[in-house]
Amino acid sequence: MLAAPPIQFAQRGRLHLAYQVAGTGPPDIVYVGGSFAATLAWDEHASSRAFRRLASFSRLVTYDQVGMGYSDPIDPSSVPAVDDLVADLEAVIDAAGLSDPVLFGTHNGAAVAAVYASRHPVQRLILCNGWARLPVADDYPIGFHPEILDEVEESYRENWGQGRITNYWSRPRPEVEARRLELNSTSRNQAVTLFTMNRDLDVRHALSSIASPTLVIHLEDNVMMPSAFGRYLADAIPGARLALVPGRDQIFLRSNADPVIDVIEPFVTGTRTLFVDRMTTTMLFTDIVDSTPMAASLGDDRWSELIDHHNARVRRHIKKANGQEVKCTGDGFLVAFEVTGDAIRCAQAAIESIAGLGLELRAGVHVGEVSRMGSHDLSGLAVHFAQRLCARAGSGQVLVSEAVRVACAKSDITFEPRGKAELKGVPGEWEVFEARL
Repeated sequence: MLAAPPIQFAQRGRLHLAYQVAGTGPPDIVYVGGSFAATLAWDEHASSRAFRRLASFSRLVTYDQVGMGYSDPIDPSSVPAVDDLVADLEAVIDAAGLSDPVLFGTHNGAAVAAVYASRHPVQRLILCNGWARLPVADDYPIGFHPEILDEVEESYRENWGQGRITNYWSRPRPEVEARRLELNSTSRNQAVTLFTMNRDLDVRHALSSIASPTLVIHLEDNVMMPSAFGRYLADAIPGARLALVPGRDQIFLRSNADPVIDVIEPFVTGTRTLFVDRMTTTMLFTDIVDSTPMAASLGDDRWSELIDHHNARVRRHIKKANGQEVKCTGDGFLVAFEVTGDAIRCAQAAIESIAGLGLELRAGVHVGEVSRMGSHDLSGLAVHFAQRLCARAGSGQVLVSEAVRVACAKSDITFEPRGKAELKGVPGEWEVFEARL
């Protein structure tokens, strides 16, 4: 697994910009992000996986824009204009020794990348969840009305650092983690200044001058930036292609990165490869007890109806616990979690919920290294281990490994020893525990 690359600094005058380089080119891709620090994304599980996937077929350069992360702060008395932000991008590209790169701009970075591409040759231009302008105008009816932008600015001023903005823009994460992401990205004053900067950006004049092959990607149900913003960019840039992908998150790296990169890779390289990523994660397996004889006794129609209710209830708990559904096995689920305790809480809530349907559920939880093949499926001995724990569990039980007990040592979850066990297909004897809330 590719580790977070070392932080380097590009310099423009007295300004220092933090950047990182990963992978090998060609091609060279410069990720022009915005609003959250790229240096932090390398330390976050799902976002770093997205960067690793990009770096698997390119030399990837990421950087913190001014006012974010390890880059220098903005002087509130001198808010950068788009020309300043483009000059920052030029400094990073020069420091990394790139020529004719692929630019991948998102959020306000899409506007910066677009202006750069209107002035310099770039191999390809990719804009995701971007905009040309935020405020409404007579010739720009898709923009936001002033009162809406005022509300957003006030939200920054009152809520930055509490995790609410992060969890609105992207798949919710634990409150402590969301707060840490915001506070480590920038200060509250800087966040307000950055929003003021974004509110003033207008790059419509530059779009018709872009000559590079351009791909505009937008998440169809984006809760922050309606797809009309992406359509405008695609219509205004000569020859641009628009790709709408499923999802609602403005900050797509964390939960919608694979569908986005699925479109990007063939646009950049002409082909699409199977990405195999090694990582350590928490896996939850659930299973309906005695599902086969129950299905036979109920008949196909009644059993199918019951399974639909089961799936809907379990999925509600998966979503509430910030889990990522890997696959549905027919009468159970494999779910991945970033926080081990969340897997146990999800399992217990699902067991209690499913009891209301007259079904009995069991679960197994394990922490280990797995391979992610492509966008979804997990494989490896650790996955097999979690599945065998589930198969060993009795009705209503959540059986876990020693690794889970250690990971939750400081939590309020109790673990009752259930002795040593041989798990079919897993060499050796293993300590097994029952988790209780």
